[in-house]
Amino acid sequence: MRKLLLLPLVLWACSGSKEAPANAAAAAPAALMAADVVGSYAGTTMANGTDSVLSTWTSIATADSAGALSGKLMDAKAPTDSVAFTGVLSADSVVWSSAPFMPAGAPAGSPQMKWIAVGRAAGNAWTGTAVTMIAATDSVVQNSHWTATRTP
Repeated sequence: MRKLLLLPLVLWACSGSKEAPANAAAAAPAALMAADVVGSYAGTTMANGTDSVLSTWTSIATADSAGALSGKLMDAKAPTDSVAFTGVLSADSVVWSSAPFMPAGAPAGSPQMKWIAVGRAAGNAWTGTAVTMIAATDSVVQNSHWTATRTP
């Protein structure tokens, strides 16, 4: 008798809604295209967990005819030097990787560095995170976050 009384409860619990949630289709952001990324930017990099500015910079991102992203970044501390970088589109983000470089003002004998940055756009504003590491060993020396704005 108890099994018979529990049957309607089990059937009700297993029935569930067959309709997809109304916001399921809106959950995925639009994928970026190379044309969304190319241009000039002005930005700042801050230490993780703070708003302490580590560097102020400008960058120029370009794309070749096949859509491969590349560019250069100029730190305000050394505006005549530039750091080359490449980019890879990944859904709504871009992953930027720098070539090895010597930081501005680094003492003689310092190792070359490199960075990897991930960014997302909201209109002309970008935000992201970055990891700076020793180029030869990939040893992380700094985690940071950054913001940038497209410039005319």
